[in-house]
Amino acid sequence: MTDGAIERLRAGVSGRDYASMARLAKALYDRKLRTREVLHECYGADFPSEFFATAGERLRRPPLLVIFTNLPWKLVTLGESSPPSAPSEELEKRIFARDPDLVPLVRLIGSRTTRERPVMCYRLSELRAGRTAVFSIKATATARDPITRHGESLLDVVRAHHANVLQHMEWLVDQPWNRGFGAEDEKAIDEVRSLLERIEELQRQAA
Repeated sequence: MTDGAIERLRAGVSGRDYASMARLAKALYDRKLRTREVLHECYGADFPSEFFATAGERLRRPPLLVIFTNLPWKLVTLGESSPPSAPSEELEKRIFARDPDLVPLVRLIGSRTTRERPVMCYRLSELRAGRTAVFSIKATATARDPITRHGESLLDVVRAHHANVLQHMEWLVDQPWNRGFGAEDEKAIDEVRSLLERIEELQRQAA
């Protein structure tokens, strides 16, 4: 692809549109750019090491207690087989409309999450300043929804979320009403504990 064609793709790219980002990313990969370089070209910011360490988690089983967005994760695994993504593009578009500086990353799920299940985001302005702070916003993402600083890094937030879920499950399993269908058990607790260990390993890799 010519330089002119790539410039036209770059001019037409939008953070609210996966297809336009994917076309640009594909053209850059065809030019043998590395993943970090492709993400920088698409977003105009360097993504931190924790992001690339976490990217492979989209394909691992059992999955983390998060739901990954389409962008920016699919740009890392472009062309690979991957599970259906949600939050959907519609959610990502709502967040972009609320604040185009936000980059939606994951939606927290599991016990002890609210019905809104907040979406964790980077800010492009923070990434450009070399900071990895994560901000949360409701999945509904209306014009009046607040944007809240949630933690110093994505993996810090995800680790804390899993630790809270694990603590709640360990408490719940000993309660007298935790019986019968749907009750928490030691097997489920062990699985969440293994997820927490995986996240801690990702933190070590990113460091």
